[in-house]
Amino acid sequence: MGGDYIIADRKLIIDYLEQKSIPAFDAIVDFQLTYSGLDLEINGAPGKTFECRLFSKQDIAIGRSIEPMIIGDKFYFDCGDHATAPFWFVISEEGKIGIYDHIDETVNIIFSSFDKFIETYAFKDFLNCCNRFEHPYYYSISDRPGFGACTQHFFRHYTANDAYNIWLSDNKLVIHMGTWYHKQGFYIHVYGEDKTQCELFIQSLERDKIISSVENYKHE
Repeated sequence: MGGDYIIADRKLIIDYLEQKSIPAFDAIVDFQLTYSGLDLEINGAPGKTFECRLFSKQDIAIGRSIEPMIIGDKFYFDCGDHATAPFWFVISEEGKIGIYDHIDETVNIIFSSFDKFIETYAFKDFLNCCNRFEHPYYYSISDRPGFGACTQHFFRHYTANDAYNIWLSDNKLVIHMGTWYHKQGFYIHVYGEDKTQCELFIQSLERDKIISSVENYKHE
């Protein structure tokens, strides 16, 4: 845990932002107070650890400059590091979590809040603890209404769901429909009791042209 990034004094954080002529956005101050310094982990998957980091005690003590990204009229701040994923994670002035593309200077929002980010980590940790098989591929969705129709009997896990992510399950499968980190659009990722069970479901989606059999991504 990053103890130097844990700060419990709201006024100290607000004063630090204002001294740097940056608005003290409620979502940014709340993230610093609630999450900065935490490490999110998934059982048995150290390469997926996420370190939540915003401002450190040393940053404030020495008055280190703050360099947010300003895109359009919105502020975005670095908010942490993934152990292996080569992405630049940022939090918006509204508290949304996104991926910053330093080449295009754009942000792709992937979670409506850090709470939802944590819920997804908790879900993945639970699945690992239950020894669920994780299919190694992510597939682009080409027919979202069709996907909704074929999963209408699945249970929706609303505590983890938002405009960018949907977790759903039946008595055999768990499916995460998430937002791609590197581009606009949605993917699906499937968990099940075994590989055969997952692949039968994926094959049915490919057959009905609900997912793309070409545009996919394999995780390590």
